[in-house]
Amino acid sequence: MTRAASLLLATFVFVVSAGAQELHPVLQNHAEARGGVAAIEAIQSVDVRVTIDEGWVLDGHYRATRDGLMRIDVFAEGERVFTEALSEDGSAWAMQRGEATGSPITEEEAGILWRGVLGNIYGLHELASQGVAVSVSGPEELEGESYWLVDLVHEDGFEDRYYLDAESFLVVRQRSDHALHPAVDPEVRRYESRYSDYRQVDGVLFAFRQEKFDLDTGERVQRTTVHSRESNTIEDRSEFRMPQ
Repeated sequence: MTRAASLLLATFVFVVSAGAQELHPVLQNHAEARGGVAAIEAIQSVDVRVTIDEGWVLDGHYRATRDGLMRIDVFAEGERVFTEALSEDGSAWAMQRGEATGSPITEEEAGILWRGVLGNIYGLHELASQGVAVSVSGPEELEGESYWLVDLVHEDGFEDRYYLDAESFLVVRQRSDHALHPAVDPEVRRYESRYSDYRQVDGVLFAFRQEKFDLDTGERVQRTTVHSRESNTIEDRSEFRMPQ
């Protein structure tokens, strides 16, 4: 369960890009609403602390860099229970509770972690340059509200859809089919994440709250809260290396 939670924590926030002069107007407006293309692209690294609640509670410390490094340490009642990371040599690894050395993880799990890097650092306007197929449509009505739709197809085939509020141009919903806890249960279900509590960090707006719902049952299955977020503070890159 803790390993699965780390993957969920690692994909919390979101993202998209092409040349600024070629941007779809909706993506341009979205970038401007968050603080502007220049401010978003100035983010070279993030350091985020979160709590995830599914009836049981875990805390996570997430770090990532624009060039593809990431690490998340998951804690239960202050004790580290799991670590997962992408390192400088391109490898992906994990470390269980009580272990002092890491072990390689699967390519599929590494892909989930990379999508998390995109979501936590890159802007939606940047994703095309990272190999993601991006399409924009709408506006579309959903439950009485109007949204622009941004559909993404990642290089590994994973698909998701972002719903941008037609007035604010901020992401307020995201839908995708996936396993909630892929490390322990591979069942794929339809989920919707709802984003709120936007706050400015270094000139860029980020959602500090995410609630995930099972679209078939209507049940809220997860709530994630960001407690702190810092940009461009990572200096020690050795923490991303797999302990030997």
